[in-house]
Amino acid sequence: MRIACLLIRNLAVQVASTDASALRGQPLVIGGLPFEAKPVYDASSEAMIFGINVGMPLHQAYALCPEAKFLASDERRYEKVFWQVADVMEGFSPLVDIEGLGCAYLDVSGIRNEQSLAHNIVASISGDIGLSACLGISSGKFFSRVAAFTSRTEAPVIIKQRKEKEFIAPFVIDFLPCSAKTRERLQLLGIRFIGQLSQFSEEALLAQFGSDGILIYELAHGIDWTPLVPRPKLEVILDIAELEPPADTCVEVLQSCQIMLDKLLSSVRAQGKLCRELQVKVIFDSGALQERRLPLKEATSSRAALLRRLGTWLEGIKFPAPAVEMELSLYLARDDGRELYLWPEHQKVRREFVKTASELKLRFGYQPIKKVQVVEPKAVLPERRFRLIDLLE
Repeated sequence: MRIACLLIRNLAVQVASTDASALRGQPLVIGGLPFEAKPVYDASSEAMIFGINVGMPLHQAYALCPEAKFLASDERRYEKVFWQVADVMEGFSPLVDIEGLGCAYLDVSGIRNEQSLAHNIVASISGDIGLSACLGISSGKFFSRVAAFTSRTEAPVIIKQRKEKEFIAPFVIDFLPCSAKTRERLQLLGIRFIGQLSQFSEEALLAQFGSDGILIYELAHGIDWTPLVPRPKLEVILDIAELEPPADTCVEVLQSCQIMLDKLLSSVRAQGKLCRELQVKVIFDSGALQERRLPLKEATSSRAALLRRLGTWLEGIKFPAPAVEMELSLYLARDDGRELYLWPEHQKVRREFVKTASELKLRFGYQPIKKVQVVEPKAVLPERRFRLIDLLE
C-alpha cells in the first residue's frame, strides 16, 4: 500500500486569514482576548518570531507581542473547513482517513506518477479552499506524516518503496509515537536518533520497553502496519418541491419547508437519527439560484429548531423573482443520546436528570439508575457499609 499524508500547518490561522485577508502577514494569535484565562490555540509564524507558542497563556503571549491581533478560536468552523478538505481528497482516492484537525491520509496505491499526484492534490486544496498544505507519500502512515512534516507546499516529499528505513534513520526519537516514559529511557540510554534502534534485536527492545519496544523496532526498520480507517460518510436525505403557485415571500417558502420537513423527519426519527446540517436551494422564475449549507449548533430532530434555522437564512436573502422550486437536504448523524453529569449541582439540570430517570423507569418497568446510601459507616465490609437504592426514592 502507498499512503499519502496531507498536513495543513496552522489551520486556525489559515482559516482566519482566508476569512479576512487583511490579517495575512500580521502577528496573529488564536485563542481569545489577552485578558482571558485561556491558552494559545494557534499562532502565525509572524507571532512565533516573538516567542509565542501554542499552549502558553494568552496574557503571556500579549506580553511578548502586544501588537499582535488576538482572535477567539472557532473549532466548529475549523472542522467544517477541514471536512471540505477531505471532500477534495476523496476526488483523488475513495479511502480517506482523518487523524485530526489538519492531518489526513489517503490511499494512493497504484498511482504511477506520485509526484504529479501530490502537486495536483495540493493545488486543488489551494484553489478550491484557499489553504496551504504539505504532503508526503510512503508505504506507511508514520513515514508519510514525517515526510509531510518536513516538506514544503511547493515540494512534496516522496519516499520510494523499501527506502523508509534509510529515510527515518536520521530523525530524532522525539518523532516516535511511543510513550514519554519510553522516550525518556531511550535518552538515558544515549539513543538520540531513530536509526540507532536498528542495531538492537526485537527481543531486546521488547524486554526493555514492552509493546513500545515492538513498535519502535518496526518503525526503525521501515515497517508500519497501521491501517487506514475510512472517514465516516455523511448520510443525506433530500426532498424537492415545485412551488405552485410561485412564492413571492420567505413566509410562503417557509410554509413549503414545513411540509417537506414533516416528510423528511418522519424518516429521520424512524431510523433513530438526528439532523446535524441543512442544505437549502431555492430556484427563482428568472433562473437565479440561492443555495446555502446551514450547520446546526446541536444535532436535532426538532421541526421547530430546523424551521428557525431556515427562517433566519430565508429572511436575509433577496427574491429577484418569485421562487418556483426548492430543494431541502438533511445531513444525518447517529443519535448517541445526551451526556449528563451525574448528580449535577445546577437545579435545572438536576430536574432534567430526574426526568430522564423517570422515563427510563416507565420504559423498562424498573429503575436502572441507582444511588449509594450509607447504612453502617463503620462496618468493616463495604457491602454492609452501603446499599444501592433507586434514584427516585
